[in-house]
Amino acid sequence: MKIISSPAKLMKIYSINSPLRSTTAKFITEAELIQKYLKPKTPKYLSELMEISQKLADENWQRNQVWTPKPSANKSSQALYAFNGEVYKGLDAETLDENATKYLQKNFRIISGLYGLLRPSDRIMPYRLEMGRNFKFEKNKNLYSFWQEKITNELKSELKKDEILLNLASHEYFKAVDQAELKNHIVNVEFKEIRNGKPKTIVVYTKHARGLLARFCAETNAKKLNDVKAFNADHYLFDEKLSTKTNLVFTR
Repeated sequence: MKIISSPAKLMKIYSINSPLRSTTAKFITEAELIQKYLKPKTPKYLSELMEISQKLADENWQRNQVWTPKPSANKSSQALYAFNGEVYKGLDAETLDENATKYLQKNFRIISGLYGLLRPSDRIMPYRLEMGRNFKFEKNKNLYSFWQEKITNELKSELKKDEILLNLASHEYFKAVDQAELKNHIVNVEFKEIRNGKPKTIVVYTKHARGLLARFCAETNAKKLNDVKAFNADHYLFDEKLSTKTNLVFTR
């Protein structure tokens, strides 16, 4: 089973005693190309592109100026520990044991607007480049047109014939995968809150639950769909009535 996730806007760079040997991102040459076009962009351009404050634009302009494909250890982190959004708070990778961490290394992949597809051990620098933003460079009208074939082919090469691709990514990031190419593998996941007897999606809870599910899979060495259905963290339970073969729904 492979698990696919989104990155997070918030990032943290700090030293951690990881059981994983650091690696270089598979698509580091492509990331370097993107940075070639991103680095000259002004803070004003970044503010408008990503709809962020001037303060955040200045911060990310500075990040672009110092970005390098071969960063030192004190200026980078392994991808598994670098992101700090709700998904990664739910995952809480720093507290996983060695076996669970190695499970993620084998099975967990992060889609990235800058790096394409990341393994947990890939060393990255702080950046902000959301996949859904209309960033144009060379002949590419956006990041989807640049990344989709590359990301899809890499996932295809990693997936075995009957292996599941568990989609824990947001719609924005999963659009970077050619779903028609991988349709026999994809299983989507939803998390619902029961409010007044009706299931309701609340985004912040969904993000956190995605991380909890990834953690559950790592801790239980999940391999099959039935293993995933056993997820029961934070009062969530598999809802068979709302689920289908390709869409698992958990409610609480």
